[in-house]
Amino acid sequence: MRAPGNGCHIWTGAISDGYGRISWRRGGVSRTEYAHRFALLVAGELTDGAIGEHRCNEPLCVRVDPGHLIASTQSANLLYAVACGRTGIIRNATQRHDRHARSLAVREAVAGGWDSGAYARASGNTAPLGEPPLF
Repeated sequence: MRAPGNGCHIWTGAISDGYGRISWRRGGVSRTEYAHRFALLVAGELTDGAIGEHRCNEPLCVRVDPGHLIASTQSANLLYAVACGRTGIIRNATQRHDRHARSLAVREAVAGGWDSGAYARASGNTAPLGEPPLF
C-alpha cells in the first residue's frame, strides 16, 4: 500500500517479528527474506554485509528511497536508532510481541486503501496529520 506523495510503501503481506516477510524460489532454491531486504535486493542495492535501514522508522516500509529505506551497515543503523530515540525497543519477548502487534495493526489499517487517520492510530504516531514526521 502506497501512502500518498513521498510516503511509505507499506508491506501488506506476511509479517514475522514485526517486519514484512517474503518467500521466493530462484534456480531451484527457496529463500525467505525480510520484505525490506528483498526490496533492496530487487533494486540492486543489497551488497554482502549490508542491512536495510528504515530512515522513515516504519518497519513495514519497502520503499527504496533515501528518506525511507537504504542499504546500510549495522553500526550506522544503530547510530541512527540512537539519534531517533528508538534504541532498546526489542529487549524481551513481550516487547518483540508489541512490535509484531503494531505491525499487524498497521497492515490492517491500510489493507483496504490508504487512510492517514487509521495509520496514525495503528502506528502510534499521534502527531497532527498535517505535520511532517520528525525523522
